[in-house]
Amino acid sequence: GGLAFRYHIRGIGGLRLQGRYCSYQDFVDFLESQVEGRLPLRLEDACLVTANKEGRELRCLLPLVLRRESIESLEDLQDEIDDPSSYAIVMMQAGRASLAVARGPEILCSKQIQKYMVRKSQGRSQLTYRDTKGKSRLGSRIRLRQAEQFFEEIHARLFTWSKIYDCEQLFLSCTPKLKGAWFQTAVPQPFAKQDKRWRRIPFQVHNPKQDELLRIHRLLCRATLQTADETEGDSKSKT
Repeated sequence: GGLAFRYHIRGIGGLRLQGRYCSYQDFVDFLESQVEGRLPLRLEDACLVTANKEGRELRCLLPLVLRRESIESLEDLQDEIDDPSSYAIVMMQAGRASLAVARGPEILCSKQIQKYMVRKSQGRSQLTYRDTKGKSRLGSRIRLRQAEQFFEEIHARLFTWSKIYDCEQLFLSCTPKLKGAWFQTAVPQPFAKQDKRWRRIPFQVHNPKQDELLRIHRLLCRATLQTADETEGDSKSKT
């Protein structure tokens, strides 16, 4: 009670699910209430499964920052909540990047990087423009150098943070073209392109400024609480 949720309806198999989004702290409170109430509780496919006092099944999808292969049991989950691991957030668009390292629901450090990479008259990044018309003009050369500095500064910041924080997950949002150019930069890279810790941010990212970083971070920390009711009509309609 007292939690602000947004309701939506989902149908999965014969179950009619009424889902509710909640914050990281609300999720922790929910887990603690289930443990203290000695209600049946198990971890199944990154989802907490329990039942309320009326006996109805209750499912809570873990926040994305807690969905890791190393969290296999309730004990692992509780240990992670008690002593949360760090993770990085990297959001890039042409000429602008927002970076952060966070732990649990807390952002530990963040950095905004902005460079002149887009032609104002055409709204295209120099990475795209150089593939069509070359790079002999002064403006083009300036933008190309700005693009190099853009990627170098991102790598440098992440490299510094990697010496301080041991990130268990690396959340990334950028276009394939930007990603390719970023990893071709001839500077030390703290995280390889094939690093298994990379995770795609599964949300639409707008202009990656500080407020957008905060919004995406909240979504990564969000859990989904679901109550499941077995409906005979739904189960019979699925054949």
